[in-house]
Amino acid sequence: MPDAAIEQVTLYLIRHGETEVNRRNCVQGKRIDPPLNERGRRQAECVGRQFQDIKVDWIVTSAAQRAIETGSAVSTHHPGVPLDSFPALNELEFGDLEGRHVTTGYNDLVVKWDTDHCADLTAPGAGSESPTACAQRAMPCIQDIVEIAAAKGWRHVCIVAHSRLIQIVLAAMLDGSLQTMGKYKQKKAAINTIKVSAVGDAAGQWGVSAVALKVNSVEHMPNGVLSRVSSAGAMANRSQKDELVCFEVDSRGVLVLRYLSASPH
Repeated sequence: MPDAAIEQVTLYLIRHGETEVNRRNCVQGKRIDPPLNERGRRQAECVGRQFQDIKVDWIVTSAAQRAIETGSAVSTHHPGVPLDSFPALNELEFGDLEGRHVTTGYNDLVVKWDTDHCADLTAPGAGSESPTACAQRAMPCIQDIVEIAAAKGWRHVCIVAHSRLIQIVLAAMLDGSLQTMGKYKQKKAAINTIKVSAVGDAAGQWGVSAVALKVNSVEHMPNGVLSRVSSAGAMANRSQKDELVCFEVDSRGVLVLRYLSASPH
């Protein structure tokens, strides 16, 4: 499709619901693939109900089961709408920090990304990514989604993905720069409503530009369903720094949640 203004395409960028890894305030990146926990399932149901009277033409998720579960809750109210998954929308790869409590390096990394504006800084460990690297795989996928939707006449697209990836995508689309990631923090199961204005070279470095109608909205969830922990706050476990998330590697090389426990002293 040639460069064009396509103001009729609206994207609903949705963060997945809570998992046990989230609840334990541990880092959950590209390779960690737990399901939603009970609260997360209730959050996903709230997301689904939010869209029951809103037109949806296409539901897109990352390849992570927490995103697919959340997207499926929307699909429940739109059974004839295509539901597709794209690995390019998976969360940023946090390397050695994956599965570790946020106090063991993640919070410091976030300061460098969001306050010091070091978008090219890679998370520690082999195979890890920087926000810039994450954008380089995610934004072409977003552009493809918009162009496919526009070509098919689909004007309302739900995209269910992850906190840091959504921050990256919003900064790229709304500001044309990853330096503003920090202002787009995402609560669990938050909804961002974005109207696309251009794609291709006309949209700048990241290939898609847009205007925000609503960012990080959780008005669809009652207080009793909202998550009570975040990487910025305290966690109600016995010992935050000793909390471990234990994983095993499946046949795909994905880290799968095995059990959660406090480490022995």
